[in-house]
Amino acid sequence: MFVSGNRLSSQQVRPRNRPMIRPMLLAAALFTATLFTATLFTALIAAQVQADDQMRTERVHFAPGATSAVIAGSIEGRESLDFLLSARAGQTLKVTMETDNSANYFNLIPPDAEDVAVYTGSNGPEFNQYEGELDLDGDWKIRVYLYRAAARRGERADYRLDISITGAPDPSAARAANDFGPRQWDARGHLGCARGGQPMQTGGCPFKVIRYRTEAGATVFVQGAERRGEPRSERTLYFQQGDWSTPTSDPVSATKRADLWILSVGDEVYEIPEAILGGG
Repeated sequence: MFVSGNRLSSQQVRPRNRPMIRPMLLAAALFTATLFTATLFTALIAAQVQADDQMRTERVHFAPGATSAVIAGSIEGRESLDFLLSARAGQTLKVTMETDNSANYFNLIPPDAEDVAVYTGSNGPEFNQYEGELDLDGDWKIRVYLYRAAARRGERADYRLDISITGAPDPSAARAANDFGPRQWDARGHLGCARGGQPMQTGGCPFKVIRYRTEAGATVFVQGAERRGEPRSERTLYFQQGDWSTPTSDPVSATKRADLWILSVGDEVYEIPEAILGGG
């Protein structure tokens, strides 16, 4: 309180019947306020991490009479976007993406899968360029994302997607509803597999493989081992220059015994002969 520019003393402004706040009480009040602020700050950080991990979904619309569309946008950190595109089996889908960040890619996911991609832009040989005949009716997902290390660093990417659908639907091009993975492959069969510490099932897991033409590598699509009361999982496994990876966050480890790869992904184990990857 100020009077004519002269400050009154604390004794003058303090009511006579109000005791002074003891130092211990003042310290407790300050501690409580600090604790509340820290808790709030922690909550804000947790909320931000959760927001960063969120996936957005948008539907692709073509203008009347058009067979193509261009989408430009940006993503940052762990953000990813699913663009839903309604299409029919037998039609040809072409997707290309230009970006200013070399860690920015797109995957193509069929209507009957949540995360198992039939094309992954990071594996080449044609990075972020896809063209192929579709084998299912429904909503195909074009998932745009930043590769793990770039996402963790909070990098940003500005991208441009060019999407087109041509050709007439052809019901005979549709694969069976209970099938999995791509309709076109280089080989298919069954792998040895196990799940959750159970014994290895010899030839227990169906697989398909697409081999890279211009570099040593392959993409293996596999249905996981059966476990009572649970549906089979579906995995996409990438092999390139001697390294294995998967689009999910599950840890991957691999060892090689003669010509047999032993691959652990989460609680699943697969036996993958070298011949599956390279042929012969």
